[in-house]
Amino acid sequence: MTMKLSTVDFEKGLHHCDDVPSLYREVLQCYLGEFSPLIDEDALLASDNEAKIKIHTLKSLTATIGADTFSEFVGQVFNKWPSLTDSEKRQEIRQLNHFLFEVNQKVQHYCNENPQTD
Repeated sequence: MTMKLSTVDFEKGLHHCDDVPSLYREVLQCYLGEFSPLIDEDALLASDNEAKIKIHTLKSLTATIGADTFSEFVGQVFNKWPSLTDSEKRQEIRQLNHFLFEVNQKVQHYCNENPQTD
């Protein structure tokens, strides 16, 4: 299961972007811009509202790029976030960041292998 969490189906992500490679590449660049560097633990712990927005954005954009299993995992974190202690929240953020790092590497590799052509 843990290996699947960082799987990205780039064909599915491209399809989410109407099979327009330049649009998909832009979405991937936005994803990297938003989530690389990784999620800031202290910022999320400082504001539950900020945490809800950031985690929900991660969930949605992750699904858009084609990383469905990770998106589902992020959704589970989103749902249980309000009931977690600060210590549990830190643990969840670290777990999210672990898989986010792997997804980011795959996205960066994809972008490097598929340069902008227009």
